[in-house]
Amino acid sequence: MKAVHRRSSGPRARPRAGERAQLRIDALAAGGAGVGRIAGEVVFVPATAPGDLVEVELDRSARPARGRLLRVVEPSADRVAPPCRFADTCGGCDWMHVRLEAQQAAHEQILRQAIARATSLAEADLPPIRVHPAPLSLGYRSRARLFARAERGEVRVGYRAPRTHAVVAVDRCLVLGDAIAPLSGELPGVLRGAVGEGDVLISHGASGRPVVEIQWRGQLPPAAWKLLDERTARGAWAGARVTLDGAREAASFGDPRTTILGADGVPLLLPPGGFGQPSEEGAAVLARRAAELAHLDSTRPPHLVELFAGSGTLSVLLARGAPRSAAGASPVEAAASGLASFTAVELSPEAVACLRQNLAARGLAGKVIEADADQHPLPARADVVVLDPPRGGAPGAARAIAASGARVVVYVSCDPATLARDLGVILRGGFEITDIEAVELFPQTSHIESVVRLSRARRPSR
Repeated sequence: MKAVHRRSSGPRARPRAGERAQLRIDALAAGGAGVGRIAGEVVFVPATAPGDLVEVELDRSARPARGRLLRVVEPSADRVAPPCRFADTCGGCDWMHVRLEAQQAAHEQILRQAIARATSLAEADLPPIRVHPAPLSLGYRSRARLFARAERGEVRVGYRAPRTHAVVAVDRCLVLGDAIAPLSGELPGVLRGAVGEGDVLISHGASGRPVVEIQWRGQLPPAAWKLLDERTARGAWAGARVTLDGAREAASFGDPRTTILGADGVPLLLPPGGFGQPSEEGAAVLARRAAELAHLDSTRPPHLVELFAGSGTLSVLLARGAPRSAAGASPVEAAASGLASFTAVELSPEAVACLRQNLAARGLAGKVIEADADQHPLPARADVVVLDPPRGGAPGAARAIAASGARVVVYVSCDPATLARDLGVILRGGFEITDIEAVELFPQTSHIESVVRLSRARRPSR
């Protein structure tokens, strides 16, 4: 579709910044925007769906060029009406206007392209991507991060608007589960009279009741502290914790630790404000697949190392069959149990404490090391390495894995770009990609959770 702009003497003239143009959206990109072209130039347009014909206001000062959506001229079959009245303003669910099947297809394509681009592999040479759909597309979240800002004595609680720091007040978020959904409407009253702004993490606590983690930059009035105490004392909330900017210690009420159902069906503890997946069901699928892909077909039981272990969401399955002795098992014991040894590495002291408690509650054994997993040396005897790094990836661990004697690697990622970068390093160690899977942990959004398995085809060159 040709751009709509002023007549020009040159046949290849393009619209100037601020001019209007029409274009067809061909695909969705990492980050959520739709991708179209004008005279061969790529244009990113947020809030669009594949196949849409849209009119935009161009900003070609950005690279790639950006288009501000003015109207949808012809909606595609993949465009749907968002069920949430805040979908266009809050920035939380950037793909709620896209059909679920199209969301999954876009996740698959983004993941495939990122890996192919960074590893110099042809897309056709990659294994098929297995997609695990989410059991729920609404009401699936058991935890979320909200933003709060005081304005003239009142506090707005919600999400940040797209590409700004403005807070869009949301009294009821449709992707939150029933236990925590009322909090977005309740918290403005609890924080009334505050000065400043902050982040509020809400999640499940003991007995499925909510816990609230507040990181506040400013001042909270005495009434807020009283209300937090009252809610936990009468059991409406399992716990709360407040960290004021500049304070040496956090103030805790009740039990502020997050409790989720582990992949093994047993409660799993997370530290206040600690990392956890957005849904228990999705986290269980992810953990089960990571454990299954970590299997090594070998005549001898393997030594398994988990990096970035967190509080043990994967560990509680990976450590099954580990010997009770920290030194490992004898060949006979290892053959009977399934693992020669299990070692978990995690930097956060609070997460390490929860990890040890979660393993002990299940009667599982293993060596837990408090260290930076991206810098900690891999044990020389490691046969299988499982890693679940933060969004920035694990460049140090990738180099260590490539130079190690490991035979199987399972990489869990929340960012296709850093995943692909690290895979490129690991592949240089003689590995090949055998499995790629996408787990729909964040339906209605552009976020992608994936699991990649690599096996060693040859020993690394020395």
